[in-house]
Amino acid sequence: MRPLIIILLSFFCCISVSAQTSISGDWEGAINIQGQQLKVIFDIEGEPQNYSGTLDIPQQGAMELNLTRVEQKSDSVFFTFFTGQGNGEFKGVLETDSLITGMYHQGMSSFPFEIKKQKSVVEPEEVLGEGRELIISTETVNIGGTLVTPENSEYSPLVIMISGSGAQDRNSNIFGFKVFAEIAEYLEQQGISSFRYDDRQIGESTGTFSEATLDMLAGDVNRIIEYLNNLEDEYFSEIILLGHSQGGVVAGKVADENPEVDQLILMASTGVSLKEILSFQVEQAYGEEIHSEEDVEKEISLREELMMAIRDDGDIEAAKQNYVDHYYSMIEALPASQKAGIADIDAFVNRQADQLAAVYGSPQTKSLLFYDPKDDLRELDIPVLVLFGGKDTQVTIEQNSAPIEKALTEADTEFEVEAFPEANHLFQKAESGQVAEYSMLEKEFVDGFLDSIAGWVSKNVDN
Repeated sequence: MRPLIIILLSFFCCISVSAQTSISGDWEGAINIQGQQLKVIFDIEGEPQNYSGTLDIPQQGAMELNLTRVEQKSDSVFFTFFTGQGNGEFKGVLETDSLITGMYHQGMSSFPFEIKKQKSVVEPEEVLGEGRELIISTETVNIGGTLVTPENSEYSPLVIMISGSGAQDRNSNIFGFKVFAEIAEYLEQQGISSFRYDDRQIGESTGTFSEATLDMLAGDVNRIIEYLNNLEDEYFSEIILLGHSQGGVVAGKVADENPEVDQLILMASTGVSLKEILSFQVEQAYGEEIHSEEDVEKEISLREELMMAIRDDGDIEAAKQNYVDHYYSMIEALPASQKAGIADIDAFVNRQADQLAAVYGSPQTKSLLFYDPKDDLRELDIPVLVLFGGKDTQVTIEQNSAPIEKALTEADTEFEVEAFPEANHLFQKAESGQVAEYSMLEKEFVDGFLDSIAGWVSKNVDN
């Protein structure tokens, strides 16, 4: 799900390094913001005194943003990115030639970060899930995607993959792990076709991702189904939707409303509303006993009041002020040592309220905040496979499994729930399950994950 973040609108980065160490290359990592990870990618080119570069923030749909200053001095490096909304600053140390760690500062906020230099590709990169490139037009956007069909199979089932929160490319490439491309490659080997596509605003797809509501995202999938069902040279025995994380909410909605869908696979998908997910994440982020339980509960409650004011076109300014008043008291109650880095508490808490309102008020988030995915699941009459990672810290089994199972039981449809104890949100074998370790893990699924998907599809194909 979409992390609860303070939106980064600008960067002014200062990273302490050795003058002899070239920073040219690709750097990927994340900023740890209130327990959630905001992925950042720096692409630096050239040599000292003549660097240039770009910045990607994929979760916010911001790609190839120009760095206005890239400078390396004897003991530091400066990257500058400005949007007119203020400055941000990375301060870190080069732990090795390929690892920088430190603190990111924006305004009066500070968060730890880690970025790693990516290895140069000497050999051509293996291409996974090669297939037929398609552009599918809707009334408002074009959708670019890849259709993979196995050889000597003219009547195979088709799995359509739907990505989670944040604008993803068709491969669902997260820290170098091409989740959907890996699935497509394996399904082809098992005689199963697949289609994966770029989210709006990414790759070959047009439109603006953050402005795409749940209805629009579901409409994109419905159009894809219609298009693929009408290909003159392909015929698919069944249509299966596979939704990852937030993509499972989209998949469930389409499966409920579109009779062309024959099976549903929920991959680390939610059984509660986005509001409940975000509230849970905030509670976890405050889990260090810095604030009282009562204060945390009230802070969460006031966030939800702000969400409801946005949903109902209510008095948003009043809801923001209520939040500001309480959050101010929480900051004031901190020990002096913890408040020392906050020069202006008033400005700090007002900025927090403004940023929350901006996040909750975006068209996509607003459409998802109070949407209950269980309502769609209760209406299904098709087989459903539900997959969870035991170490998933984004969509936990504890919060989401029971509601999904209850809804599917009420639907009286065939379903199966399978958990992989060592898996994270991407179904990699994990240590902690935290997003911060994603980039350091092997780019492969835990044992048995791909077999479960292919086996379920094949078992439930209506021959």
